[in-house]
Amino acid sequence: MKQGLKAKTILPVMLILLLVMSGLAVFNYFSQVSLVHDEAEETLKGVLNTAHGILDARMDLYQQMATLVAGVPSAADAFSRGDRKKLMTEFSPGFKILKKKFGLAQFQFHKPPATSFLRVHQPEKYGDDLSSFRFTVLSVNEKRAGVRGIEIGRAGIGLRGVEPVFSKGSHAGSVEFGGDLAPALEDAKKVFNTEVVVLITQEAATQVWQEWQKNVKLIGNYTPFYSTNPALTQGIVQAGMLAAAKAAGRSAYIDRAAAGGKEYYIALSPLADYSGKEVGFLGIFMDRTAVLAKIRRTLTINIAVYVSILALVSAVINISLRKTVINPVIALTNAADDVSMGKLADKIEIKSNDELETLAKSIDRMRISMKKLLE
Repeated sequence: MKQGLKAKTILPVMLILLLVMSGLAVFNYFSQVSLVHDEAEETLKGVLNTAHGILDARMDLYQQMATLVAGVPSAADAFSRGDRKKLMTEFSPGFKILKKKFGLAQFQFHKPPATSFLRVHQPEKYGDDLSSFRFTVLSVNEKRAGVRGIEIGRAGIGLRGVEPVFSKGSHAGSVEFGGDLAPALEDAKKVFNTEVVVLITQEAATQVWQEWQKNVKLIGNYTPFYSTNPALTQGIVQAGMLAAAKAAGRSAYIDRAAAGGKEYYIALSPLADYSGKEVGFLGIFMDRTAVLAKIRRTLTINIAVYVSILALVSAVINISLRKTVINPVIALTNAADDVSMGKLADKIEIKSNDELETLAKSIDRMRISMKKLLE
């Protein structure tokens, strides 16, 4: 009977407590997981913004270089007079240093509207008309105002800084500095320990040289132009993901995917050319291993905390029920047994200020009555 009473009192309470604690544990776990994912996604957005910033910083540098060269009177004079030798003598040594230090790929002078006058990086080639694909040059020589930004041409995607050149007040043409995407993206990879990709629209890709197009694989309507990890890009980026990123507009699109036995966060944001036209996406892939490990640690800690709380509360309830219910009931049971066997000498008393105390008084009155009858 004692064990039965214990089961009837403690076990239901424990079951209710277990259900409540389990509910709280599950709610807390998913809340923590949500916070971990939110933190990771905010970090990813920050990395993506910084990657854009790295590209912007490169283009700003190139434009500043172009502005500096355009402001050199001797260079402007040689350019206006058509003196290639003078320009090469003045700038070729410095270009080699800048190429090595800043990843420069192009240093070029153009005659209006867009004819190559001198490629300091390739002096033997000049005189070709660039007007069919070098729209930054056309813009600068038409508007006589500098531009900087991304430009897609026959040689691919370039980061450009172009400035007009004036000699004695007359417009002589333009000068540009430019570089490839690769160094900037590799810098972002090293800084943030992430993989970086640039995808361009199929329309934009048609402007790039034909041989390059033969070696790339479309993902939906986009072409991976450059990736720090091409195999991962092909394995992780899906056409539906790019469509969702397009629908997100200018906001960063965040997704999760698996490839090569690992879990990744993917962040994509629009990539615009110098004119502001969207030509593709800049993407970041971040390994989720550390995040998933943090989630597992959160689960382990939650389980340990709630098991400890459950054990502590169970012990308190057990002690409390024994003291206030079980032990008094056992005492009353023993007292009732004594009365039934004629043991009427001892007073039956329980001070609990509840129904058990009332029951004890009733049994004690019965003891007194029986004792009087037997006297």
